[in-house]
Amino acid sequence: MFDGHGFLRSERARVGATAALALGLAAFASIGVLSLRRSWARHRHSPFAFDEYTWPDALGVGIGLAVGVPALIRWWRLGQQLSALEATQDFRFFLRAGAPRAIHGLLLAVAARDGKIDERERGVVHRVLLRDLPDGVVPQDLKSWSVSLQERDPIATASKLAQLLEPAERLAVLRWCREVAAADGEVDGAESELLRDVARVLGSPSKW
Repeated sequence: MFDGHGFLRSERARVGATAALALGLAAFASIGVLSLRRSWARHRHSPFAFDEYTWPDALGVGIGLAVGVPALIRWWRLGQQLSALEATQDFRFFLRAGAPRAIHGLLLAVAARDGKIDERERGVVHRVLLRDLPDGVVPQDLKSWSVSLQERDPIATASKLAQLLEPAERLAVLRWCREVAAADGEVDGAESELLRDVARVLGSPSKW
């Protein structure tokens, strides 16, 4: 997943610097700093003394405002986009934090489709979660998940994972489902049907 935090922050910093420089130019020009007069201290004027502006003063104010105001607006809008992106991705992060448990439930549902979960199937589930899953899982997690495991709809779980995971991750989950189904030496009709349904939800054709 593309993480736009860094891009938006750098772009906002660049636009903010442009706005600051341009508005600074306008501010200095408005008090006569850009005047061609030799002694600015003697001829400086207030920002609103328009009749005292020389042409460099007016040019500086005009350029500064023309560049600075749009840049300031864009800086503000980028801040809004960054806040929205952080809220969206932070929410996605917390959803993804629940993905290992959902994968555990899906794999056990596949193992139980033939009516029982034998030790070979459970062993594959544990191996996948403890060794192959990129997000770290510890044995205590498996123990607590098994104790609190309730009967769940495997297709609903697969649909949830399809929303949370990247394409390569979804393919890995499907591969693990196939490994669990084949762990007891055979894949019966009910398991094959479930694997086809899970593959359809996860976005990959099934060979079963």
